Amino acid sequence: MNALLSAKKLNIAFSLLAVLVMWAGWLIAYYTVRNDYIIPSFGDTMAGIGRNLIDGQFWLAFGNTLLRTLYSWAVAFALSLVCLSLSAWSEKFRRFLAPFVSVLRTLPTMAITLMLLIWTSPKVAPTAVAFLMIFPLSYTQLSASFKGIDGKLIEMAEVYKVSRWNKLCKIYIPLMLPDIFAQTGANVSLTLKVMISAEVLAGTFGSVGGLMYTASMYSRMDELFAVTILMLVAGGLIEFALGNLTRITDVWKKGRKGKRRENAA
Repeated sequence: MNALLSAKKLNIAFSLLAVLVMWAGWLIAYYTVRNDYIIPSFGDTMAGIGRNLIDGQFWLAFGNTLLRTLYSWAVAFALSLVCLSLSAWSEKFRRFLAPFVSVLRTLPTMAITLMLLIWTSPKVAPTAVAFLMIFPLSYTQLSASFKGIDGKLIEMAEVYKVSRWNKLCKIYIPLMLPDIFAQTGANVSLTLKVMISAEVLAGTFGSVGGLMYTASMYSRMDELFAVTILMLVAGGLIEFALGNLTRITDVWKKGRKGKRRENAA
């Protein structure tokens, strides 16, 4: 327990040190360049953060971007589960799907955004881009988690003629959930980053990317830095909050171990 607390304190200390180093680098760059159109001052940026936090338009834009992000991630995750189930059921389907996943994984974000802008609209294109970027990642992660299940457990379940439903509920889901929960926060945060980048490129009105695009068009670097820092914080909070989902599986594992001990006794 003491070792765990010491490790947490050490992580916090190094994180604060990293923030201080980045802040010092910002100050050095600002006083070296001395041009607010290139690097804004720390004070102007903090003032921009304050303005955005009390601005209803910023929260509306952030809400729109966050909703698109969650929608893209949820659809990609659901489709990944469906594709994984079909791949586990049919080796032919897995081989058929593999080239599509490889192509989607290597698609350049800018190129696909520009094409989707021609075919759709500035609101739809970022959502589609985020989906296309996160789907192959989710599918690959789920496939790796599925392949990581001990084959002996599956063989034993088949020997004892365990039903498919019990296999799903008592083998596949419990063994895959820790990996899924551990990856959810990072994946949602990544989807948010891709979404904002696509919105900037598309010039999506009423979005975080749209705010960044407008700030860059008018050379308002303090506003651009302010929105960027707010999104860094938002992404970090999302990743931290969803990362704690692993505690659910930790509690579940402890409960199962306790029951096993009781049964053994």
